[in-house]
Amino acid sequence: MSAIDLAKYVQARMEKLDLTVTSAAQRSGISRQTWHKLMRADIKEAKISTLIRVANALKITVPDLIEVYFHSGEQFCRFTRHNHPSTDSP
Repeated sequence: MSAIDLAKYVQARMEKLDLTVTSAAQRSGISRQTWHKLMRADIKEAKISTLIRVANALKITVPDLIEVYFHSGEQFCRFTRHNHPSTDSP
Protein backbone atom coordinates (compact mmCIF):
# COMPACT_ATOMS: atom_id res chain seq x y z
CA MET A 1 0.00 0.00 0.00
CA SER A 2 1.00 3.54 -0.33
CA ALA A 3 0.01 7.11 0.27
CA ILE A 4 -1.92 6.92 -3.01
CA ASP A 5 -4.05 4.05 -1.70
CA LEU A 6 -4.62 5.94 1.53
CA ALA A 7 -5.66 9.02 -0.45
CA LYS A 8 -8.16 6.94 -2.43
CA TYR A 9 -9.53 5.49 0.77
CA VAL A 10 -9.88 8.91 2.39
CA GLN A 11 -11.72 10.20 -0.67
CA ALA A 12 -14.04 7.16 -0.65
CA ARG A 13 -14.81 7.60 3.06
CA MET A 14 -15.46 11.31 2.60
CA GLU A 15 -17.84 10.53 -0.24
CA LYS A 16 -19.63 7.86 1.81
CA LEU A 17 -20.04 10.30 4.69
CA ASP A 18 -20.96 13.15 2.32
CA LEU A 19 -18.04 15.25 3.57
CA THR A 20 -16.43 18.07 1.66
CA VAL A 21 -12.87 19.14 2.39
CA THR A 22 -14.28 22.11 4.27
CA SER A 23 -16.63 20.01 6.40
CA ALA A 24 -13.87 17.44 7.08
CA ALA A 25 -11.57 20.27 8.13
CA GLN A 26 -14.22 21.70 10.44
CA ARG A 27 -15.06 18.29 11.89
CA SER A 28 -11.40 17.42 12.53
CA GLY A 29 -9.78 20.73 13.37
CA ILE A 30 -7.22 20.06 10.61
CA SER A 31 -6.65 22.67 7.93
CA ARG A 32 -8.19 22.32 4.48
CA GLN A 33 -4.65 22.48 3.09
CA THR A 34 -3.69 19.37 5.07
CA TRP A 35 -6.81 17.54 3.84
CA HIS A 36 -5.97 18.49 0.25
CA LYS A 37 -2.43 17.17 0.74
CA LEU A 38 -3.78 13.93 2.17
CA MET A 39 -6.16 13.53 -0.76
CA ARG A 40 -3.30 14.14 -3.23
CA ALA A 41 -1.09 11.61 -1.42
CA ASP A 42 1.31 14.46 -0.69
CA ILE A 43 2.27 13.16 2.74
CA LYS A 44 5.55 11.77 4.01
CA GLU A 45 4.79 11.55 7.71
CA ALA A 46 2.01 12.48 10.08
CA LYS A 47 1.68 13.16 13.76
CA ILE A 48 -0.36 10.70 15.79
CA SER A 49 -2.65 13.57 16.76
CA THR A 50 -3.34 14.23 13.06
CA LEU A 51 -4.09 10.56 12.41
CA ILE A 52 -6.51 10.56 15.33
CA ARG A 53 -8.30 13.63 13.99
CA VAL A 54 -8.49 12.20 10.46
CA ALA A 55 -9.80 8.88 11.75
CA ASN A 56 -12.40 10.58 13.93
CA ALA A 57 -13.59 12.77 11.05
CA LEU A 58 -13.90 9.69 8.84
CA LYS A 59 -15.59 7.70 11.65
CA ILE A 60 -12.97 4.96 11.66
CA THR A 61 -10.27 3.94 14.11
CA VAL A 62 -6.61 4.89 13.84
CA PRO A 63 -5.60 1.21 13.44
CA ASP A 64 -8.06 0.95 10.53
CA LEU A 65 -6.49 4.00 8.91
CA ILE A 66 -2.99 2.58 9.36
CA GLU A 67 -4.12 -0.80 8.05
CA VAL A 68 -5.29 0.81 4.82
CA TYR A 69 -1.82 2.26 4.32
CA PHE A 70 0.16 -0.90 5.06
CA HIS A 71 -1.94 -3.84 3.86
CA SER A 72 -2.87 -5.39 0.53
CA GLY A 73 -5.23 -4.01 -2.08
CA GLU A 74 -7.70 -6.73 -1.10
CA GLN A 75 -7.82 -5.28 2.40
CA PHE A 76 -8.39 -1.81 0.91
CA CYS A 77 -11.35 -3.15 -1.05
CA ARG A 78 -12.86 -4.67 2.09
CA PHE A 79 -12.86 -1.28 3.79
CA THR A 80 -14.38 0.57 0.86
CA ARG A 81 -17.04 -2.00 -0.07
CA HIS A 82 -18.44 -3.07 3.26
CA ASN A 83 -19.88 -1.20 6.18
CA HIS A 84 -17.42 -0.82 8.96
CA PRO A 85 -18.82 -1.11 12.51
CA SER A 86 -17.81 2.45 13.36
CA THR A 87 -19.19 3.96 10.14
CA ASP A 88 -22.91 3.41 10.32
CA SER A 89 -23.84 7.09 10.30
CA PRO A 90 -22.19 10.36 9.25
